[in-house]
Amino acid sequence: MYRKIPPIFYFLFLSLCFSCGEGKSKGHTAVTEHEDIPDCKIMIVLGDDRSGSSESIQKLNKDDYESIITIINENGHGYFTSTILGNPAPNSKEIFRVKVSALKPYKNILTSEHPTLTEQAKQKKHDEKIKASNEKIKKKNANRLNSFLSKTLQASILGYKPYKGKDITNIDLAFTHINKLLKEPNTENYDKVIVVLFTDGVNEPKRSGRVEKIETMLALPDNAELFLVGWKDTSVFSGIEFSEFEGKEGFFDHLEEFECI
Repeated sequence: MYRKIPPIFYFLFLSLCFSCGEGKSKGHTAVTEHEDIPDCKIMIVLGDDRSGSSESIQKLNKDDYESIITIINENGHGYFTSTILGNPAPNSKEIFRVKVSALKPYKNILTSEHPTLTEQAKQKKHDEKIKASNEKIKKKNANRLNSFLSKTLQASILGYKPYKGKDITNIDLAFTHINKLLKEPNTENYDKVIVVLFTDGVNEPKRSGRVEKIETMLALPDNAELFLVGWKDTSVFSGIEFSEFEGKEGFFDHLEEFECI
């Protein structure tokens, strides 16, 4: 015979289900999948010899520049800077820069080891805000990189022409600009400062073509590493530790093993 179940039993049943579900959420800490946010602060200083006298070294191209800047982008944030070794026009003697902004780190805002569903929802909302903010930062970084590669690099570096047709190589001038850059505030706060010189190191500051001794010495901070690509006479770096490469292939092979430690 069919009996009607009193409403009170439905209420007790639903209450039991709710308490079980809530108890399960309290018994398991919320885990949210986050992308890894690299946190290495890097500055790369590139001296690029575009003079005709450095034909023995393979010239850097657009892909090479992008590969170097990507090292910063993939490992954290900071600045890529480049200066021309040669005889640039007055408006091309300064340091060219590309900023890579830092992504925001994810934070655990949970106050309990066994968060409730409400607390987990707050954490998820917080994570979504961080993710949205990081997407905007990534877009800005990409826009800066694309602008540099398509405009500044093409016009001022790859399209370099010696000022007034005087194809000389003034390394002292380039070293002066690099030293000023390395003295800027907070340089010592970088995890990595990498100075790379793509040049044979032959200093021909006058149109006569006479090779002269380099008078300006590099003043590297303690956190800087120096890489020489194609440099012939390294005596000018007496007392400074450096790594040498015959050509750009060796340097870029080394760059693939980069670690921020």
